[in-house]
Amino acid sequence: MKNKAMGKQFGKYLLVGGSTALLELLLYTFFRKIIYLDLSISNIAAVFIATVFNFIINRGWAFKNSSNIYRSIVLYIILFIANTTFSTNAIVFMVRLGVLDIIAKFITMCMITLWNFILYRKVIFK
Repeated sequence: MKNKAMGKQFGKYLLVGGSTALLELLLYTFFRKIIYLDLSISNIAAVFIATVFNFIINRGWAFKNSSNIYRSIVLYIILFIANTTFSTNAIVFMVRLGVLDIIAKFITMCMITLWNFILYRKVIFK
């Protein structure tokens, strides 16, 4: 029963994550290709907006957390800073190696998705 509940929760997490990823990629593309912001600024802005959306939906639906919201926010902000620092540096690094920026962005998003589920479940929304 516990594995079934975790599987359902993981499915919700992936649905929220997929919509967050789509939102983040659309925002990143908009900032980068439509209004011509710097690569790092585009990434940070897209990640920030998508992260706010992700927190609200994950907390209320995927992880149904009703515990201390302030604790969750603080931990989420710490994770946000770590993920944003990682993704921005990784994207810049990969672009310097010749990888298209949108591909580099997608790769970093996939990596972050893997560790975020565990951290959300065991730490942030516990």
